[in-house]
Amino acid sequence: MQRDPILFAWASTPRRHAAALGLAVGLGSPLALFVLVCLRDLIAVLTRSSPDALPFLRIALPLPGHHLNEAPVLFAGWSLPPSELPLMALSALSVAALALAALGGIVALLCFSAQARATARLRTRAREAILASPPGAREDLRALPALVGRALARMGMVSAVGIVLPGLAVAAILLALVMAELAAPRLVPVVGLLLAATGLARVLLLGRAAARGRLRRDDTAATESGLRDLIRRMPAVRAHGAAAFERRRLGLRARAARSALVRAEARLAYARAPALALVVILPALLIATALWQGEAATEADNVLPGALAAAAGAFGIAALLVSACLRLWTERRAVAPLFRDIAAIVEALEPRPAGAARDFVPFPAAGLLSARGVGAYDPVSGERLTGVDLTLPMPAHIAIVGPRGSGVRALAALLAGQIDPTAGTLTFGGTPLRAFDPAERARRMALAGGEAILIEGTLRQNLLYGARSGDREASGLAERIAILKLTGLDAFVYERGLEASIDPEDDPASAHAVVAARRAVREALTAEGMDRLVEPFDPARYNHQADLGENLLFGEAVGPAFSPARLAAHPYLRAVLEAEDLTRTLVDVGLQVARSTVEIFSDLPDDHPLFETFSLFPAEERGYFEDLVARQPDVRSFRRGAAGQRDRERLIGLALRYNETRHRFGLIDAGLEERLVAARHSFAALLPPRYREKVEFYDPTRLTAAASLEENLLFGRITQGEAGAEARVRALVRRVLAEQGLEPTVYRLGLATRIAAGTAGAAPGQRAVLGEGAIGPRERVAIEFVRCLVRRPDLLVVGLALDERKPDEVTARIARLRAVRAGGGLIVCLPDEATLRRQAPFDAVIRVERNTVTGIDGLRLPESAH
Repeated sequence: MQRDPILFAWASTPRRHAAALGLAVGLGSPLALFVLVCLRDLIAVLTRSSPDALPFLRIALPLPGHHLNEAPVLFAGWSLPPSELPLMALSALSVAALALAALGGIVALLCFSAQARATARLRTRAREAILASPPGAREDLRALPALVGRALARMGMVSAVGIVLPGLAVAAILLALVMAELAAPRLVPVVGLLLAATGLARVLLLGRAAARGRLRRDDTAATESGLRDLIRRMPAVRAHGAAAFERRRLGLRARAARSALVRAEARLAYARAPALALVVILPALLIATALWQGEAATEADNVLPGALAAAAGAFGIAALLVSACLRLWTERRAVAPLFRDIAAIVEALEPRPAGAARDFVPFPAAGLLSARGVGAYDPVSGERLTGVDLTLPMPAHIAIVGPRGSGVRALAALLAGQIDPTAGTLTFGGTPLRAFDPAERARRMALAGGEAILIEGTLRQNLLYGARSGDREASGLAERIAILKLTGLDAFVYERGLEASIDPEDDPASAHAVVAARRAVREALTAEGMDRLVEPFDPARYNHQADLGENLLFGEAVGPAFSPARLAAHPYLRAVLEAEDLTRTLVDVGLQVARSTVEIFSDLPDDHPLFETFSLFPAEERGYFEDLVARQPDVRSFRRGAAGQRDRERLIGLALRYNETRHRFGLIDAGLEERLVAARHSFAALLPPRYREKVEFYDPTRLTAAASLEENLLFGRITQGEAGAEARVRALVRRVLAEQGLEPTVYRLGLATRIAAGTAGAAPGQRAVLGEGAIGPRERVAIEFVRCLVRRPDLLVVGLALDERKPDEVTARIARLRAVRAGGGLIVCLPDEATLRRQAPFDAVIRVERNTVTGIDGLRLPESAH
C-alpha cells in the first residue's frame, strides 16, 4: 500500500486523475491565455484615442535588446476598427468564461469522482486487512479504525486535487512568464522573483498558522479538562476550603497556556508582515519595471497598459494557484503520517500482496486431520499448546477430555482451523490447512466455542450469520426449530415470540388464527377450572389486575403520545379527568400513594430489591416525593403557578401507575371503579380524530396489533393473588397453541425479533426489539452453536462450557447432537471422565493435560509422540 496520500489517490484511479489533469492543463491553459489576450486588446482599444484599425489577438514575442516592432509575430490576428473591437473582445471573453465554467465543472466532477474512489479504496484495504487478519492481531486491529477514520476526515483535498493542483500551478507559472515576455522581456525575471517571494511568504504563514491552531486546540482541550476536573473535585473543595488553591492552580495553567498562545500569535504576526509588505511592493515593483526606460529607450519600448494588465492578471492567477498548492502540501504533510501507519498495519495483516492471485486447494470431504509437533496460542481462551502430535480420521466422533485451563479449548480451536499453529504443521487430507480458502475452510470446519458476536438485525439473521444462501433455503422453519431445541435456545425464542406483535394487515391469516386461539384458551381455562386465574378485558368492568392508567386507556398506546410516561401530562386525558370530576380524586390517590410509599420504605436504601420491585416511583425521584409529602398535608394547599401544576401532574402520574391488587393501599373502592369505567367510555367516545391512530382499544372480536401475542391470546391479565398462576396459565397457553398448530408461528415471530445495539427500550408496539444486554451469556453461546449447525459443516468442533450444565442435561444434549451429526465429523470437549462415562462410546478420546495431548484412546499415537 502506498504510504503517500497523493500516490495512493493516483493509484486508486489513474485514468480519472490523468483525464482531469489533461483537461485542466491542456484546455484550461489555452483558454486562460485567450482570456488574457482578449483582456489586453480590450484595454488597448479603450485607452487609445487613435481612429486607426487595431490588431485583435495578435501575438508577438519581443526579444531582449530589440524593439517591439522588431518582435517576431507568432499570430497575426485580425485588424478591426476601434468601434468593433470592444464588442468582439467582450463577446470572446463571454464565450471563454462559459467554456472555462464548463471545463471547471467537468474537472471538478472528475476530481470528486477520483476522491470517492480513493476513499472507497482505503475503506476496502482496511476491511480486507481486518477480514484477513489472524486471531493474534488484536492490538493492530484496535488502532486501525481510528487511523482510517482520521485519514478519511483529512484526505479530501489531497485525494481530490493532489495531482491536478500542482499541474495547474506549474502551468500558471509558465503562463505568467509567457504573458510577462509578451508584455516586455524585462518583466520575466521580476515576475519569477515575485512568485518565489509570494511562495516563501505563504510557506512561512501556513506553518505558523498551523502551530497557532494546534496551540488553540490544546488550550481548549486543557480548559475543558480542567473545568471538568474542578467539578469532580468540588466536594473536596467545599469540605476543605481549597477554593484559593484551585484558583491558583487553574490560573497558573491558564497563564502558561496564554503565554504560549501570545508567543504563537507574535510569530504569526511576524509571518504576516512580509505578506503585507508584498501587497504593497509587488504592484509597485511590477509597474516600475514596466515603466522604466533606459537611456537608449524609445517610445516603442514602452509597455502598453493592456499588456501590463494581462501580465498582472496572469501573475495573480499563478500566485493564487501557488498558494493553494502550498496549502495542499501542508495538508499532505498532516495526513502522510496517518497513511504510513495505516500502510504498516495493513501490510502486517495481509497474508499476501493485495490483489495477488492465489489458487486454493479443494477442500476434501474426508481424510486424516493430522498435527505434527504443533504449538499454538489461543488469544480468546488464553490457553496454549505445545508438542501436539495426533492423527484423526474424519468423519468420526471424537471426545476431548481435560480440566479447565489445560489446553482443551485451544486444541478445539486449533482442530477447527480457527487459530494457526505457531510451530509444527497441521494438515487435513495431507494438505496444510493454510492452503485451503479461509472462507471455504470456515464453512466446512465449524467451531462452537464461545459467545456469539451479535449483529444489528433480526434474531433469525443472527442465527443464519455466515450461512450461504443454499444453507439458508435448505434449513426451513421446522429444521430451525429442531436446532433451537437441540441447542437449548427454543425457550428463549418462544418467549420472545409471545412478546412479539402481529400486524393484521401484513399477516391476516395469523391474526384470525390468534383470535380463534383466544377463544380456545378461554374455553380451556374454563374446562380445567382455571378461569379465575385470568381476568379478561371487559369494556364494562374495571380490571383489577391492570393499573389505573391502563383501565382508563383500555387499550394499547401506539407511539409515545399516550405512553405511560406521558399519559398524566396529555392535555386530552386531563380534559377528560376534569369533565368526569376525577382530577382532585386522582391527585388525592397519588398523594396517599406517595405518603404510604415513603413511610413503608423509609428504612430501606434506594438500591434495595424491595424498593425496586414495589415502589411506584424510581429511586432518583425518591427525594422529590419525600419533600412533597412533607410540605403537602392534603390536596387543598398546593402551591400556585407552574410549581403547583407540576406537583399535581406528578401525583396524577403516580396514581395512574397504582394497582390495588398489587399494592393494596385500599385507595380504590367500587364507587371509584365505576367512575373510572365511565371516564374510560368518555375517553373513547370523545377522542379527537387526530388521536384515533394513537390508541388501539381492546376489542374481543379482533386482534390488537399493538399488544403482544400473549396478551392477545389471554385478552386479559393473569391474577396476581394466587401462587404459581403465571406458570400454570402459560403452560396451558402453550398446549393450546400446539393443538391449534400455532407453535411455528410463535417461533417465527421470535426469530423475527430485532436486536439493537446497546439496551433497547420497551416502547409500546415495539416489544420485539431487544437490546444486546437482554441476551445473556447462555443465549449467546446457543446462538453461536446454532450458527455452526445451520452451516452443515463437514467437521463440527464443540468447545462449549458444558460443565456448567446439569449432568443429565449434558448427556441428553450430546446424545441428540451425535444423532444429528451421524455420518459427519464431530469433536466434543468434555470436562471430566465422569461426563465421558455417561456417553455412548466415541470413535476416539483425546486426553489433554498441562497444555499438551497426553494420550488417545481408540487410535494409536504416532511413534514420534512417545
